[in-house]
Amino acid sequence: MNPPPQNSAQVPDDLKARRLHLNGIIAGMAGVKKLNARANAETKVETLTIVAIKAELDFIDLQLKRKDG
Repeated sequence: MNPPPQNSAQVPDDLKARRLHLNGIIAGMAGVKKLNARANAETKVETLTIVAIKAELDFIDLQLKRKDG
């Protein structure tokens, strides 16, 4: 695991980078689904993964709001 940032001013940048990365994962998963027409049905693991990523994104947004406000 990565060590925590040393500078508190760096935290919002790290959170924004993580949010961008997670959004990219969700977009990538959607892109693969479009390419593979036979795999249109989502598996339970995919559904749980998307739910977990969205929960993480909500948590990141909450942390960013706390840092700004």
